[in-house]
Amino acid sequence: MKEFCSVCCGRKGAWKELNDIQLIGYSIRSQRRKKGMTLQQLSEATGLSIGYLSNLERNANSPTLVNIQKICEAFGTSLFSLLETNKEEDIIVRHNEREPIISEEHNMKLENIDFGLDDTSFIYMTIEPDGAGDGLWWEHEYHEVGTVIKGRLTLKLDNQVFELDEGDTILIKAHTRHCYYNKTQESCVSYWTRCKEIK
Repeated sequence: MKEFCSVCCGRKGAWKELNDIQLIGYSIRSQRRKKGMTLQQLSEATGLSIGYLSNLERNANSPTLVNIQKICEAFGTSLFSLLETNKEEDIIVRHNEREPIISEEHNMKLENIDFGLDDTSFIYMTIEPDGAGDGLWWEHEYHEVGTVIKGRLTLKLDNQVFELDEGDTILIKAHTRHCYYNKTQESCVSYWTRCKEIK
């Protein structure tokens, strides 16, 4: 750690970069994805809890230099390489960086698009032909806005049924029981934004 600090203090502009540590979470998440590591694996490599690392990636807590050094060692990189991560990675999630959050059990795949925002999340949903059904109902504490990108989506809201074609957008209000179907013979792809309910 002594050597690490001396390197920091001896480099031009280091103090500004150290101040940037408070917003280093996005770079950590980007590096973890590049390494193909899960939060569990990073936790085991650093000795830091999954909860702490998750909050850190969302810039929800303040890191210490000691913990940042542990993370850098797990990645095999330096603090400055972490700070100098391309800014594009803060605002772009590539297609292969989407995180699966449900399997194809019902011929449905949900992938999380994570920008580290606390109040909003984004989901890329693919339903294969004849996918989903009455056994998979959802009800959330947040509003959802969905747009069909490809194919046709059948959506049940309580006792109402809606047919959505490519380009159609729907609002599902918080606490509304709903179910998705694909009754066609082609894949259906839709994009969803989930926003926490405003009190």
